[in-house]
Amino acid sequence: MQIEGRNPVYEALRAGTNLKSISIEQNIKPSSQIESILSLAEQKHIKVKTVSRSKLNKMSKTGVHQGVIAFGSDINTTSLDTLIKDNKSFLIYIREALYEHNIGAIIRTAECVGATGVVLPPKISLTPQIRRAAMGATEHLPVINHNLFQTIKDAQKAGLQVVGIERSENSKKLFSTPLSKPLLLIIGGEDRSLSQEILSKCDKTLEIPMKGKVNSLNMSVAAAIVMYEVLRQDLGSTS
Repeated sequence: MQIEGRNPVYEALRAGTNLKSISIEQNIKPSSQIESILSLAEQKHIKVKTVSRSKLNKMSKTGVHQGVIAFGSDINTTSLDTLIKDNKSFLIYIREALYEHNIGAIIRTAECVGATGVVLPPKISLTPQIRRAAMGATEHLPVINHNLFQTIKDAQKAGLQVVGIERSENSKKLFSTPLSKPLLLIIGGEDRSLSQEILSKCDKTLEIPMKGKVNSLNMSVAAAIVMYEVLRQDLGSTS
């Protein structure tokens, strides 16, 4: 596991992620966040190495390390069963994605709205680029891999409402549809709609109202709109 950038590394330290070492640029300009990283690393007995910027550049897989790269063991013991056993479960399944920054952005938003987990298909791994785009959210929110159709089956068996986000003949309007937990949202990819086979297994499908001439939204933007509608309804029901 490799985590790059000041905020992602700081959040990894705060979350207790299993880090082995941190490499920091020589003569890095002092800041409150750098001081916090060094302080937390010392408290947790994590080795800090000072290296040249050129060496950090060679180690970096994102190109945006901000002078800080952390290394650790990527051990994920969370299972789907764990994530769906609660009656307040709120999961997001990302069906596919061409761009890793979209996955990271969705994970970041999911953590902000209080989702309980993000599920990725087995073919998508949690890369340094995704971690960087998530800005530390991957350290606070479970992100697991699981087959889509098995996820749908297990979620429905556990009582979760399965909702596909797609404009289709039977789609309901987002802002006039109740979205109560437990809930599983299924988000499609950038250039492929959710298939009819997937939609047929959903309890309902939703579309986001649009008034402009462009016929689609960026997938991370669409996911954010739906997730915040879930949060809005949730806050309204508890106010």
